Amino acid sequence: MQEHPHIHPECAKAIDQLKRMKNPKFPDFVALRTYGQDRYSAMGWEELQQYINEQTIVIVEQFEDEHNIMSALRWVARGLPVSLAIRKVRADYSMYGFRGRN
Repeated sequence: MQEHPHIHPECAKAIDQLKRMKNPKFPDFVALRTYGQDRYSAMGWEELQQYINEQTIVIVEQFEDEHNIMSALRWVARGLPVSLAIRKVRADYSMYGFRGRN
């Protein structure tokens, strides 16, 4: 397992497991959670912009809602690949909508 010093060990374990799955399903993304606040949870737009690059710009293109963009960038910061971060945010939005979970 990779080292993730700024996130909860259970979150790091879940991210690593999700990354190893051949074809993660909707419940796998819904089950992924932070296990409380971490350094990325409180990051605002200014701080999260550092994670926007050629690979992550697709996140900005995928979502209209700033909350979803920020959530996906937080998952990328935690170590989730861009494609999985997008699926995670879509799963959360599908489950929780505007009620917000973070």
